[in-house]
Amino acid sequence: MSNWQILADEIQQWSSPVQFWWRDDDAVANSGALQRLLMLADQFSIPVHLAVIPDSLQTSLSVINKAQHRANCYVLQHGYDHQNYALEGQRKIELGGSQPLPELLHKLAQGQKILKSQFGEQYLNILVPPWNRIADEVARELPDMGYTQLSVLGTKEQVETDFNVNVHIDIIDWKRRCFAGEELILTNMISHLRNKRLASLSGNIKPCGLMTHHLKHDLNCWLFISKFFQFCQRHENIEWLGGQQLHQFVNAS
Repeated sequence: MSNWQILADEIQQWSSPVQFWWRDDDAVANSGALQRLLMLADQFSIPVHLAVIPDSLQTSLSVINKAQHRANCYVLQHGYDHQNYALEGQRKIELGGSQPLPELLHKLAQGQKILKSQFGEQYLNILVPPWNRIADEVARELPDMGYTQLSVLGTKEQVETDFNVNVHIDIIDWKRRCFAGEELILTNMISHLRNKRLASLSGNIKPCGLMTHHLKHDLNCWLFISKFFQFCQRHENIEWLGGQQLHQFVNAS
């Protein structure tokens, strides 16, 4: 039995629609890759949430303000400058490391202002830490700064709080810098959905987050996204969330 059929069987076991959401990281400017991403979002009517780096933002990204893209494109804040401030022995991190907390928070606030000014209602107050890492002392400050949610790469071991709206499925193998492979991605997706279904005692199940990086995609990444979206169109028990729908999970438990 193929992994596509196993995924279809898993989805059919859910008593309520299986919810997904789509986050794409490192957006700063219009490009051929961005146009391809927007085309997929519009073609399949699947909302894409662009994690935008405020300090690197170029005016050409205003292309997403066009009427044909507004319904299927939202903006999240991807840190401030996507620079590494890790201390010796730490893994790469912007939101932590050597930066003094007041300076870091000031930068984040500046980033908020930039994105709100540029994108208006398309901007959601959701913070996406570069490299999906954030120091605890920074995370504690986010609600007081007006952020409604935090989005990192979730793991099996991680307890997702009400404040999290995480991604879970990464289509890129970062060690080889290429497509992670259809078999691995589908296996991870099936495992994630099955664990969520079996562990849940209520209807408040967080959506499964798909993470992409349009500027890093090889051909196989693009082919998989298209194939997966076609698969989703054939299954009525799948729902893609976008924009303000993500906020329904705040204080849902």
